[in-house]
Amino acid sequence: MLKIGDRDIERWEWKPWLWVFFYSIVIFATVPVARGIQRFIYSTLGKEFFTYVILFIIFMALVILLYLFIFRLGIRKISQYIWLFICAGLYAYYTIKLKKHPEEAFHFLEYGLLSYLFFIALSRRVRDWTIYITSILSVLFVGTLDEFLQWMIPERFWGFRDIGLNTLAGVIFMLGVWKGIKPELISMPVKRLSVKVLVWVITANLIFLGLCLSNTPNSVNFYTERLNLLSWLRNEEPMVEYGYKHRDPEIGVFYSRLRLKELRDIDIRYGSSYGKDISKALVDITYEGLIKSYSPFTNPFLHEFILHLQRRDSGLEEFNQSTNSYMAIRSSNTALKENLILERYFSNTLRHSGYILPDEILKRLKDSTSSNNEFYISRIDNLITAFDLKMVWSAILITLITVWRTGRFWKRYLER
Repeated sequence: MLKIGDRDIERWEWKPWLWVFFYSIVIFATVPVARGIQRFIYSTLGKEFFTYVILFIIFMALVILLYLFIFRLGIRKISQYIWLFICAGLYAYYTIKLKKHPEEAFHFLEYGLLSYLFFIALSRRVRDWTIYITSILSVLFVGTLDEFLQWMIPERFWGFRDIGLNTLAGVIFMLGVWKGIKPELISMPVKRLSVKVLVWVITANLIFLGLCLSNTPNSVNFYTERLNLLSWLRNEEPMVEYGYKHRDPEIGVFYSRLRLKELRDIDIRYGSSYGKDISKALVDITYEGLIKSYSPFTNPFLHEFILHLQRRDSGLEEFNQSTNSYMAIRSSNTALKENLILERYFSNTLRHSGYILPDEILKRLKDSTSSNNEFYISRIDNLITAFDLKMVWSAILITLITVWRTGRFWKRYLER
């Protein structure tokens, strides 16, 4: 095992952090151009190009590691080889699973390498098992920041799923390092510095997550009104919203930013003018353009009305064009349930818009869906109904107090 003195550690520890910094900058710098690169690859080399390249990289990385294990390091423990194959298999599995959006699998490799760079940088001072957790949480922080930057870029969106995939990439890579490579350097008992670093990384993640979960349309309106330079953020998709999950025995479940009473009150008071506005606007603009014009930032009621109207008409179009009986039933069910939402909770607006479905069309939809027992859910992306913002910050505060008290208690029994 190579021995490194404390002075050597202090002299060289900044270099690995430079690699972390510049690699993270590269990740962030690709955000504005990623969609353009994706379209170019799709149109020239095909969608499958990403999948094949990533699988090839995984295969070559496994071959190189096996060569080093067998011929350079002379490792004989079968368990280490098994763990390498497991981790490589997991990367290959998720690459294939993400083949519908293969560019996401590229992020999977990207963040796996980032976790290793964090590991190398942290290993200059942290040489116990906490390094694996700290490396993964560091990847979580960068992944969250990456998604935040994506939210600020047109045609890019914030997604908790993507943050989870990025973090999972770090988990798999660290699993491979811990159980497969088993670096001899990471064999010391836990020290106070390790706990201190871990506590601070957890704190940074919790506070940043809380700020992201607080970035609702109301918050965006608040700070963009005071900072006109950021006014363009109102045109972006909401990062996160809090709302309600409404159950209707005939419809199923539909999500809304508003309570049922609010929906009905707004519909009664403004439905006449709203419906006429929508009727005029749809002469020259598509549903997609109208959804952007009436965003959750400017008019959440009309935004939801147009969204349900679009889903209803899209379902109706698919129903009319479908040659597959199963797809015909599903699309007719979508059209019928979305129409019921409009009739019950947006009735005044629907009537004045002139987009009421004729009785003969409704009869065809009902006949098609008569044998369908599928539970219908009308969702809104990034709408949270299980908890509200007060609960978020209460949970974060309790968790922070617990983490810091536990860390303080733990450090009492550890060496410096």
